[in-house]
Amino acid sequence: MKRFKVALVFLVVLALLVGCGSQAPSSAESNAPDDANASEADAPAVEEGGTIKIGIVAPVTGTNKLVGEYTLNGANLAMEEINAAGGILGKQIELVIGDEVDNLQDSVNATTMLLSENDISAIIGSLYSQYCIAVMPSVLDTQIPYFASGSSSGVSNENNPYVWQVRPIDTFQGVTLAELATGTLGMKNPAIMYSTQSTFASLSEQVQIALQDLGIEITDSNLFGFPEEETNYAPYFAQILAGDYDGIIALSNQMPAALICQQAEISGVDPAVLPCLGSTSFCSNVCITNAGSSANNWYSVADWVPGGSTEAGAAFEAAYVAKYNAPSDLPAVTYYDAMYMIKEACEIAGSTDREAINEALKQIKQYPGAISTFSYFDDHVFATSLGITQNIDETVTMIDAVTFREP
Repeated sequence: MKRFKVALVFLVVLALLVGCGSQAPSSAESNAPDDANASEADAPAVEEGGTIKIGIVAPVTGTNKLVGEYTLNGANLAMEEINAAGGILGKQIELVIGDEVDNLQDSVNATTMLLSENDISAIIGSLYSQYCIAVMPSVLDTQIPYFASGSSSGVSNENNPYVWQVRPIDTFQGVTLAELATGTLGMKNPAIMYSTQSTFASLSEQVQIALQDLGIEITDSNLFGFPEEETNYAPYFAQILAGDYDGIIALSNQMPAALICQQAEISGVDPAVLPCLGSTSFCSNVCITNAGSSANNWYSVADWVPGGSTEAGAAFEAAYVAKYNAPSDLPAVTYYDAMYMIKEACEIAGSTDREAINEALKQIKQYPGAISTFSYFDDHVFATSLGITQNIDETVTMIDAVTFREP
């Protein structure tokens, strides 16, 4: 893997977006083209105007509503930029929001509602992989392009032809976490704390496989699984501190990550003495805002760090800060990038028809996303790189970037 140093900078960049020309009719307005794979040159030109509807699944209410706020911020920022530049094939974007609240059933209900709307061209689904996996059969039945915003390889393993991901999946995260733990942090006997929710159980398995490939023996005594709804981590830390572990690898969602940082400090864990490494949630603004100084000195393998590692990432961050007067977070950039991927596919297809969009996504190559450079791969995961971070003075700092496959 190729690593390179990246400075954390905010570049004030005006996003210059390419305007759109002629368009093919959407499924909501007329019959879809006979050949969904037709090239843009073959697509019939029609009158510009109208709207293209994109469904958004997010926790607008409930315990995860801060995540939902970032989500909608990112989606709205992309919508405003694209609409100001002429829209998608001359159509203005209209977002249709489904509130998944903070549980699986409400997320399924929200997605089902969006799937029932025949005039929605694409859907950007939940940040939580298990919620995405639950609706994948319905997505397949409806045959609508669906961006799963989670990072579990369980999503791509379903091989659903209509499901896509912009975030790096846990297969790549697991290898990077293991290499950082054993290389930079010198762990030989890590304690692995992980939520038993399917997403992080899968990530834990990937970390274990990668560690064993690096010659680190992992047994049941290294594993500390906890339920997603856990609020008391003191017993776990008591066992870890009583053992001969030389580091902690923690894998969870954002709100549990904040509690883990806080209770690690209370339990006497000093990351300067016992290295602490977390999944991408541990460098999120949600975690740092809630954990405060207790998140300091935690390392993380990150899908996103405000400012990113590319010109496109810096441009997104500058636009986000200018609009919301605060740094971005992972949910915001995930939905932002997915919006632009939908736009790119529509322009490749010359159509806002669902099937045409889905086929056009296979033609994307080296697209400059904010998260990373995006390219089509058979696993339907577009991302090609990850960041390595450390929380310093309650601020996440990018210290390395890793390209895990060439775009």
